[in-house]
Amino acid sequence: MDDDYKTVQPLHLEVDELSLSHLGWRIDEIEARLVTTTYTEWEHHQEIELTGIARFIGEGWSDRFGGGDYAPALLLAVGRTDSPVPPLYKRLVMETVTKVSEHPRQLSETSSSWECESPLTPEEIALRITAVDVEEIESEFDLAPERHSVLPVEIIDQSTQTGAVRLTVTVISAHLRHDPYDTRLRVHLAGSAVLGAPEQLLAAHLTVHDWRDQDSTLEDQSPFDVSLPGLIVEAVGEEGTLLREMEISLYGSIPVGEAGGLPARQPRWLADAGYDLPYPSRPPARVTVRIVDADDL
Repeated sequence: MDDDYKTVQPLHLEVDELSLSHLGWRIDEIEARLVTTTYTEWEHHQEIELTGIARFIGEGWSDRFGGGDYAPALLLAVGRTDSPVPPLYKRLVMETVTKVSEHPRQLSETSSSWECESPLTPEEIALRITAVDVEEIESEFDLAPERHSVLPVEIIDQSTQTGAVRLTVTVISAHLRHDPYDTRLRVHLAGSAVLGAPEQLLAAHLTVHDWRDQDSTLEDQSPFDVSLPGLIVEAVGEEGTLLREMEISLYGSIPVGEAGGLPARQPRWLADAGYDLPYPSRPPARVTVRIVDADDL
């Protein structure tokens, strides 16, 4: 083969319309393409191109769980079809409510390029646009690695306010990616938050703000917020040695309205982070995730 040549193939992209609608987002147009540049019979470079139009409608943002002046981030999940490795996530839009409401957002993103001997087909790539109430991610437009080793994960709930706000973890994954000079741990967690009764949220609020009158009623304190718990991720070696400890703050809260009014739905959260482990060292054997009070981070 004397000359390089490029092929462009359409990619199927799923739009999570229900989740987007709860958070004020609407996709007007969207298109994704797989671009393959072939150099030799055994050398190919591939990347994903995404274009589209997204619109934020603040009136559709049904319940708000923190974030200050920012609208919920619009997220793109990039994964391999039928792979046990969770997708990587890219923030497509992260702006204040005021700015993102002014006009539709033009989306134009290109992924990192990957090299392969045999090109992936469009059917081997899974794309999804979604949004969650609270997220803490690395935000990278890349394809999750094919080679990995899975680690067991133990969840330990050490929060003292489980009666008021309890994190449920419905998606759990930890795996290692091995490079010639380092080992990278990726931990992926997702779930929702279960809310207690208004009186339980009030008790949690007063515990944190112990300078307030502890005999205060809902009418006295409303409206107020109760912070979501946070996460401590521990990479542990075979002998129980702690190799790395990472803190993940979700920066979300449960709003309690006038007279103790609560949100109509549970907030959804996502935490996805990668960590380089020291080299040379033995790789971790397992991961422990501790759910802790926000003030403990």
